[in-house]
Amino acid sequence: MLFITSLQGTSQCDKKVTWYGSKGDMLDASGSLLDTKIDSVFIETDPQKIMLRFKTDENALEGTVKGKTCDWKEPFKNGKTVYNASVNVEDRISNAIFTIEARDGKITLLVVVEVMADKKFLIYIDKYEVAK
Repeated sequence: MLFITSLQGTSQCDKKVTWYGSKGDMLDASGSLLDTKIDSVFIETDPQKIMLRFKTDENALEGTVKGKTCDWKEPFKNGKTVYNASVNVEDRISNAIFTIEARDGKITLLVVVEVMADKKFLIYIDKYEVAK
């Protein structure tokens, strides 16, 4: 049973998933709240790329996945995936880490971009869809 659950958790990382949220927090480097944005948020992940976009913002943060770790004890309920990616921020290429984590079914996305080291972005995920 544990082997089957492990396979399901790993296979979720190899599929295209669209994540939806309605709130994002901007945090400083120590984790203190700087700002909150209430808006529809769309995140798409697949083995090669990751994209994050707020509905009211035409600009998306897109990254090319350079590596990932996937550790889910229960698919979409308990575990996390960490994507190491290369992103373009204001015409500068930077490393970024996208961490999708679920604890007891509550899912968040934490984004840390190297060139924006003084800020982190925490997105609260409300639902998700796995591409068939």
